[in-house]
Amino acid sequence: MSQVELSVIIPTYENWELLKACLQALNQQTFEKHRFEVLIINNKPGSPIPDLPFEGNLRVLEEAKPGSYAARNKGIAEAQSDLVAFTDSDCLPSNHWLENGVKEIEKGFDLVGGRMTLFKPNGGNHLAFIYEQAFSFNQFKNVTQKGQSVTANLICKKSVIETIGKFNETLMSGGDFEWTKRATDGGFKMGYGHDVVVAHPSRKNLHELIKKKKRTIGGMYSRFYKFYTPKQKLLFGLHFIRPHVSIFGYPNLSLSEKTKLFFATWYVECIGMKEMLKLDLGHKKAERE
Repeated sequence: MSQVELSVIIPTYENWELLKACLQALNQQTFEKHRFEVLIINNKPGSPIPDLPFEGNLRVLEEAKPGSYAARNKGIAEAQSDLVAFTDSDCLPSNHWLENGVKEIEKGFDLVGGRMTLFKPNGGNHLAFIYEQAFSFNQFKNVTQKGQSVTANLICKKSVIETIGKFNETLMSGGDFEWTKRATDGGFKMGYGHDVVVAHPSRKNLHELIKKKKRTIGGMYSRFYKFYTPKQKLLFGLHFIRPHVSIFGYPNLSLSEKTKLFFATWYVECIGMKEMLKLDLGHKKAERE
C-alpha cells in the first residue's frame, strides 16, 4: 500500500521564487500533510536549489529533457500514490484544493479539472490582466464541453495514466489538452470542480501575451493544424483573425478598457496567425512552456 494517498507534481524551470509561494499555499491545505507528497521536477538539472518552504513530504527530482510534459512524466514515474495532482510552479492552490479534489474523485470521476482564477502579479499591467480574464482558462467549457483540462489544475487516478500512457513529450504546449482528451475519448470520466480552485498569475504585459500566443500556436499546429487541408487552413485563419466585436458587450469594463482590449486582442491574434503560417512553411522554433 502507498505511504501517501496523493502525489502533487510540479514542474519548474528557473522559477524558484514563485515556486516558494506555491509551496506556502500547499502548506495551508486542509488535506492533512501526511496524506500527500509534493514532487518538484527541476527541468534545468544542475541549477542551484534554494531552501523550499514546505513542511511535509517533499522531493526534488531532475529531468534533463526540455519541456514541462517530460518533467511531469518524470514525476508520474516517481509518484508513490494512486492519485496524482498537477499544478504549475507559479500557481497558488486554494486551501481546500486537494480536499475538494479528492471529494470530486470520490463521486466517481476518474479525472477532475478544477476552476482557475487569475491574479495580477507584481509589475503586471491592467490591459494584460483584463485580456487574460477575457480569454484564459475557461475550465468549465474545457471540461464539460471539450473533455479536456489544463495541467495547472488537474487531479486524476494513476490508473488513467497506466491505461492511456503518459504525456506527449514532443509537445511544448497543448500537451495537457491532448492528454486529457485522450483520456476522455478513451472512456474515462472527467468532472469539473468548481470548488477545486487554483489561482494563476496573468501575464505582465503585451510582450508576454504575444510570447504565450506563439507558444500555444505551436501546440495547436502540432496537434491539428498541420493535418488540415488547404481549405481548412484558410477557414481556420479567417476565423482566427476575425475582430472580436463581442468585446464591446462585456460587462464591468469601461468603453476605454473595451477599446484597448479590442485592439490588443486583434493584434495578438494576427501575430499568432503569422506564427502559424511560419510554422507551416517550416520555420520551427520550439518554445518552453
